[in-house]
Amino acid sequence: METIKFDLNKAKPISNKLYGLFFEDINFSIDGGMNNNQIINARFDFRYRKPKKDINFLFRKLKKHRKKVTYKEYNDYFRYWQLEGNAVVSEQFTKSYKGEKKYFPQIDISGEASLINLGYNGGDGTETKGRYFRKNSNRFAIGIKGGQTYKCKFWLGNISFLGDIDIFVENDNVLTDVKTISITKALGWEEIEFSLKGIKTGVGKFVMRLRGKGSLCVDAFYFGDTSALGENDPKWSVGKMRKDLVDALSDLKPAFVRFPGGCIVEGYDIHNSYYWKNTVGKMEDRKPQINLWGEAQKDGGYMQSYEIGFYEYFLLCEYLGAKPLPIVNAGLACQGRSEKYFTVGQPEFQRYIDDAIDLIEFANGDPKKNKWAKLRADSGHEKPFGLDMIGIGNENWGDIYLKNFGAIKAAIKEKYPYMDIIFSVGFDCYKHKSYEERRKGFDGIHDDCIADDHFYRKPQWCIENADMYDDYDRKIKIFLGEYAANSPWDDKALPNNYYSALAEACYLTHIERNADKVIMTSYAPLFSRVGGEQWKHNLINYNSLYVVKTANYYVQKLFATNIGDKYIPDSGDLKDVYRSATTDGENIYIKLVNIGQDLKEIEVALEGFKVTKTGSLEHLSCKDDYARNSPDYFGPPSEIIYPIEDKVEFIDGVAKVNLLPRSILVIKL
Repeated sequence: METIKFDLNKAKPISNKLYGLFFEDINFSIDGGMNNNQIINARFDFRYRKPKKDINFLFRKLKKHRKKVTYKEYNDYFRYWQLEGNAVVSEQFTKSYKGEKKYFPQIDISGEASLINLGYNGGDGTETKGRYFRKNSNRFAIGIKGGQTYKCKFWLGNISFLGDIDIFVENDNVLTDVKTISITKALGWEEIEFSLKGIKTGVGKFVMRLRGKGSLCVDAFYFGDTSALGENDPKWSVGKMRKDLVDALSDLKPAFVRFPGGCIVEGYDIHNSYYWKNTVGKMEDRKPQINLWGEAQKDGGYMQSYEIGFYEYFLLCEYLGAKPLPIVNAGLACQGRSEKYFTVGQPEFQRYIDDAIDLIEFANGDPKKNKWAKLRADSGHEKPFGLDMIGIGNENWGDIYLKNFGAIKAAIKEKYPYMDIIFSVGFDCYKHKSYEERRKGFDGIHDDCIADDHFYRKPQWCIENADMYDDYDRKIKIFLGEYAANSPWDDKALPNNYYSALAEACYLTHIERNADKVIMTSYAPLFSRVGGEQWKHNLINYNSLYVVKTANYYVQKLFATNIGDKYIPDSGDLKDVYRSATTDGENIYIKLVNIGQDLKEIEVALEGFKVTKTGSLEHLSCKDDYARNSPDYFGPPSEIIYPIEDKVEFIDGVAKVNLLPRSILVIKL
């Protein structure tokens, strides 16, 4: 039997915000996921760009390519809607329900017709196999649970239609009850709102059946579960969030949430960067745009509706009890896709400074003194959100970035000296061959900032490099802002499986060991809709009805919910066993990871502790490295990997535990 000794007398302080969440609208994470509205192109404002297959851009010498690339955008206002029966549709550009000119459909009916929306099904990909393969473009995607109530609303402008409108969700069967609206006269724009009750659990299509004759206009549809986060809460005045997905996040007890990404912060071109001011205020005032990740869609179809925008991100952080960490654009487009930028000395660059300052005012400012703070209050949140950290740029590097970063940082620090600033180190991590080069011009100049490291590597790499930060002795603190034991740009990469989760657990034991240096971490990507994957490895998968928690999710939960603010050193040389221990003064949390193929009989000894005799124990194990919790497009998940709870007895500060082959064990006492 081998022994590990943990000595409380040698404990050292570590970060109290080590585990957080990375949020990006990739894999249909927002629209088609967190956004409770299940109608795609609900406001008839769809734009797209013709995709250019350039999946492996990170590995190519793209300098000439990037200079030449231009992207054209196109309008397709009726996309994802189908009109069947005795009716025709025409695009109108005139005053709409909000009093301004916009595009919306006019439908001319002569008998019976149906307006149909399939919802978010992942679309049609650019490949017949591989990373961007899609097969669900014609499938239904509106999820209905029997007995659940759903809110439906839309704007109706009746020109001359007389007859009935029936609204329901169906597949081979009708899944909801039917709401019938009788139209007896012409009228101006009017918002129609009602509830539908789920009759049967299933996935179907949204149907507006028109019976009669004449012309009418429709716009701004909403169809969503009334159990959504924010329903009937005045603070949540615009977007609502799908509750089961929020619950999955809440169970992780995140210390912070980083948003909105990710590459979409930069955009595929400079005009496509995430402009937070377009995502707040009333829904009719928000300005949607093309999502960079539309490159994976054969029809270029991936929009950001901004029904979930920066205001809702801040509300989510508040609900989760997590600190908000917004990332603002540094004036550069995604450097893997484009060489477009604005920089210091150009008039256009002032916008990026203003955006950062105005965002802080939106989050923290006095509504009586600042228009952006007033917009926050008018939206329903009078009190400030307590923003105290902000990131400048995502996966940016080079002289232009350093110059832009310095200017934006200086403007922020002048007005808000308390604000922590996050600096991007590109898409590399410590000890990567180009890391030191990219840090030149930063070290010794911005030592008061936090450096944002990223990596995606295969599981074996994560195991072999778990000690990566052990000798990191710089003054700079590290935010491991994106990581996973996978290589997502590899067409042969596998979806998350048990081996990748085990490798991440090994890596995290050393992160905890170095949590005085590496003060924040967040796994990426967070969410993925089944059938809409841009990357194959994701922490949480889901379909229209169910959530699928991966083995990697359970590793994150075990580590994030069992963490203190002091690290406890250990002694003992155990082959194939990775470990860490922390304490918060009330509890001790011990993590043991066995990557070997043999059972380990281990004696855990505690020095300098007064402990309860019985502690709780959770272990995660699987005999098949390639096993995974499998998602399905329609049905419930197959979860075969999840933690098992047990007890462990300590006698005079010593316990004997059996550590199964290829297993993770967490003790709390």
